[in-house]
Amino acid sequence: MKTDSNQIMLLQLAAAQLSLSLLETEKPFNDLTRLFLEIVEHHRQIDDLLSEESGLNVDKLHLLHKQAEDKVKTAVIDFQFYDRMSQRLHHILNHLQQAIIILVKHDDDMNEEQWNEIFNQIEQSYTMQEEKELYFAIKSGEGFESAVENLIAKTREKEAIEADIELF
Repeated sequence: MKTDSNQIMLLQLAAAQLSLSLLETEKPFNDLTRLFLEIVEHHRQIDDLLSEESGLNVDKLHLLHKQAEDKVKTAVIDFQFYDRMSQRLHHILNHLQQAIIILVKHDDDMNEEQWNEIFNQIEQSYTMQEEKELYFAIKSGEGFESAVENLIAKTREKEAIEADIELF
């Protein structure tokens, strides 16, 4: 692979990571917004129950409390998307900074071995399975849009089968 191809691959990898981050954060963010609105509604209902003059309906109060508690737990789980996005964005930034330093230092005379070193460092830095899969898809020549779409579809299929995020 010549230098231009390597630069293109590096940029495609960064673009794919950014695209994946944006796509993965949309649903959790919308879910969190909905959950917090539902929690506010549960607290309003609890307040209404507490202010009723006819007496306290303890069973209904316990039910509303439990529903609000479950929604708070779900919201905490959904906040994990931020950690994933943050890790991915830090990786992108670090890889681009490393590549820029090397490109400036070596100008146009970078050889294949130096490029291989950059890509090996990128590969070794990934901690999330999705990042590794995206890296290998881009490295194998798959366009970043296709790689992201395929990974999102695979992730949604996996989520339909099992929840891979646990309450911490």
